[in-house]
Amino acid sequence: GLCENVWAMCMRAGSKSNGTLTIGGVDPRLSDGEVHYVPDAGRGFHSVSVSSVMLGDLRIPVGEAAILDTGTNVLLVPPSLYHQLQTQMCANPALTSCAALWANDCVSLSDTQVDAYPPLALNLDGLALNMSSRDYLLLGSPLATSAGQYCLGIRNGGSAGGSGFIIGDTTMRHYYLVFDLERKRIGWGNVNEAGCGSVDEGQVAVVRGAKVGL
Repeated sequence: GLCENVWAMCMRAGSKSNGTLTIGGVDPRLSDGEVHYVPDAGRGFHSVSVSSVMLGDLRIPVGEAAILDTGTNVLLVPPSLYHQLQTQMCANPALTSCAALWANDCVSLSDTQVDAYPPLALNLDGLALNMSSRDYLLLGSPLATSAGQYCLGIRNGGSAGGSGFIIGDTTMRHYYLVFDLERKRIGWGNVNEAGCGSVDEGQVAVVRGAKVGL
């Protein structure tokens, strides 16, 4: 048939819903540019191999597989990586309330203070998944005790079972993810913010050159 053994998704609040699911192919309307593929590391879950993590300009070697889980709303990392990120980040005295955040306290921060925190990047096979400070300093977390507080969205995954490395929706929301089951690979395309969550149900899309109904 016309459909491939592929499904894809994006998570972005639009005019119709909070995301879009594609079954049977790739919808080019939902990606803002090219989709880049990396091998699916498998192991019973959809996962990717993370070679290293960049904290600002600092490279931290990792060499572990991370599970992709839309039901996780933080970034769970192995204990060794967690402690390295904590140590390196809080070594910068310019970062307000760093120690409190890593102690799982939620704190009030100004926009300038939030923006002072360094970006994170998860390096895959030729692809970097980028997170700004606003992706891991979470405003409106249920853990906050008052409005306007930020909570750290990086957690120690040591008690999560397995490697404890889980990439959640705080990272994935920036991408249109393609799960190519036939070729055992996962595609990452920068999400089209105007399209995700805004396409009509049943609308016809061009999927790899063939018109199909969504």
